[in-house]
Amino acid sequence: MYSKVVLNLFADPKNTGRISKPDGIAEVYNNDNTAHVEFSIRVESGIITDCKFRAQANPYIVAICSTMTTMVKGKMVAMLFLDPYSIKTTLGDESPVDIGFCIDCIRLAVQDYKEKLEKSNK
Repeated sequence: MYSKVVLNLFADPKNTGRISKPDGIAEVYNNDNTAHVEFSIRVESGIITDCKFRAQANPYIVAICSTMTTMVKGKMVAMLFLDPYSIKTTLGDESPVDIGFCIDCIRLAVQDYKEKLEKSNK
């Protein structure tokens, strides 16, 4: 059973969609291909100013993505840290669903941003 927070975020997720001309973007599928997640980020002066997601997944994963987009806004790219336990605590649910692939997707979007920045500095 999902918590009320999870159900509310599934019914009305925050920061959905894709950023036009993102600074970084990544997409991943979970191990059994039952969930697909994409994150796009906008970065200004090393700070994530916007983050959006698209997901085809269960309510828990949609809620995780919504929560993570809110958590990363305003964070410095160089110091980005997402703790699975704090995400689960925020959602009020200790479900054993693996959220690592969602965190990996944001990390890949940041990596994409860094690679693009490195190429533009050459």
